[in-house]
Amino acid sequence: MGFGLFGSKKDKKKKKAMPTNKDGTLAVETTKIMEVYIQSINNITRETDVVGKIDPYVIVYANDQVIGKTKPVDNATSCVLNELFVIKSKGDPKSVMFKFDLMDKDDIGDDDEVGAGSFNPATEDSMENQIVHLKYKGEDIGSISITIKIKDILLI
Repeated sequence: MGFGLFGSKKDKKKKKAMPTNKDGTLAVETTKIMEVYIQSINNITRETDVVGKIDPYVIVYANDQVIGKTKPVDNATSCVLNELFVIKSKGDPKSVMFKFDLMDKDDIGDDDEVGAGSFNPATEDSMENQIVHLKYKGEDIGSISITIKIKDILLI
């Protein structure tokens, strides 16, 4: 009977071979996600409040489905948001159409629509630091800054 200071042959388990691709890299299964960053609201010219500035927030849509909304900012026509929304598209991520509704948070009554804009990743060479121009009844009322990143994540 040994004390097995260095482990017995029974203790040594066979290590499973990791699957590899033809080029020798590890073969792993991944899926693509999209990170949608709402960076800022810029130079809003439309006023919906009688007193003070608007309290803006953004509702984010992907293929006409709400994926989230930012937190309202008190009394601002320009502000930094830096909010992130993550989605996984059913198909090619570049085929997802994004819409952004800029809203004014009201304490009394319904929130007011300030303007809206859209972004089509399929028509852009880059999706980083994009300016989405917002309109209300055909008039330019300001913009939002966004970045969209497509990332591979590991499936386990």
